[in-house]
Amino acid sequence: MPTVSAVPTPYQIFRLEKTAPYSKRRFYELVKLYHPDRHGYCCNIPHIDSLSPDAKMKRYRLVVAANDILSDPARRRAYDHSQAGWSDHPDIGGPAHSGDSRMKTRWSGFHDNGSAAKNATWEDWEKWYRRDEKAAQTPVYFSNGGFVFLVAFVAAASAIGQASRVGEHKDRFAERAELVHKECNSNLQQRRNETRELSSTNTYLVGTGPKRILIDTGQGKASWSKVLSTELASHNVTVSDALITHWHPDHIGGVSDLLDLCPDARVHKHNPAMGQLEIGDGQKFTTEGATLRAFHCPGHTKDHMAFVLDEEDAMFTGDNVLGHGTAVFEDLAAYMTSLQRMREQFSGRAYPGHGAEIEDGRRRITEYIEHRHQRESQALYVLKDAKESDDGSDDRWRTPMEIVKIVYKDVPKNLHEPAAYGVVQILQKVAKEDKVVQSEDGQRWQIAAETSSFTI
Repeated sequence: MPTVSAVPTPYQIFRLEKTAPYSKRRFYELVKLYHPDRHGYCCNIPHIDSLSPDAKMKRYRLVVAANDILSDPARRRAYDHSQAGWSDHPDIGGPAHSGDSRMKTRWSGFHDNGSAAKNATWEDWEKWYRRDEKAAQTPVYFSNGGFVFLVAFVAAASAIGQASRVGEHKDRFAERAELVHKECNSNLQQRRNETRELSSTNTYLVGTGPKRILIDTGQGKASWSKVLSTELASHNVTVSDALITHWHPDHIGGVSDLLDLCPDARVHKHNPAMGQLEIGDGQKFTTEGATLRAFHCPGHTKDHMAFVLDEEDAMFTGDNVLGHGTAVFEDLAAYMTSLQRMREQFSGRAYPGHGAEIEDGRRRITEYIEHRHQRESQALYVLKDAKESDDGSDDRWRTPMEIVKIVYKDVPKNLHEPAAYGVVQILQKVAKEDKVVQSEDGQRWQIAAETSSFTI
């Protein structure tokens, strides 16, 4: 996103004249460039491809904040009047927000600004930022005579009350402007907090005694190390063992910082790196006030581990289950099996690798399973409904992108490419179940002949 000035305005971000009507076309173009799910893609624009994930995330937040202001007429007027809702944005130069530490009964949760691209999906982010949009209202029709009567009635009523309201308008305008300003600031702060939750990595310090167990180590940011150091010093404790849920950089990046703070800490991981210890399925880790049981649950990654906290009948779910939205996965078949098994391991809360705590963990896992079944059914229906061509030739083959254009027809086209990745995962799963077949060139799919009349 080219910088027009040292401090870009919402209008400069969208290349919009101040008096011009707002359109989301430019918004969707910028989302495609800077969306966290797109950080692994090359857009063939050198000055954008060379940006770090942090820089892209910063620009993405600015795009979202600018869209929130310009797409709402009331907020836009407030901004035009006094820059309400924009001047205090952290990426513009407002107050910094340092990492916080959220104390639990037996542990603390720390946030590290890691990458969300490997966790919340493009679909989750799009739904998250559009969740407050209301459905279009059904129009109400009037006859010509009724409409004329209505206009005349409103005009007469307005004329009667106009004189008494003139004196009140000035005070009310000032009051309304203040309320809009406060509302814009509040909404912007809420969006910033929500974005931080989705784009940060949770790490948990477990136990009640002088030696604690740490689950995950964040991305390796200096802010995380500082928060951990302060937390350990304030309680006069140390970390005896660190348990890593999986290999992604936003979970192992702080290992060296941990060892600088706690040189004697033992680092455990399934399929460990040099100097680390293996975690076996069912292995128990104990410290004063806490007993953790390792549970191997591949899906998000092959080495993914969750940990059951016996004292609370709760689970640290890593990135298989998130606090907001749904997770991405390497192998859908393995992921579905793991979700089914995870649901049977506990009955209390879930503490995810990203996002807020989940009060009813088993219910959230059930929602994940149902969502994945729904997407699978939609893809199979598209293949099932494919017809032979008029000349009798077999034209029932479909590419993943053709399936996306039907299943995700209401989603902006610039988001179809990341959606196609999920469709490929679905097709690979159902191919193993002999429900679909793949063409020799590997680019197209068709419903299997023996299941062409199946019931989903």
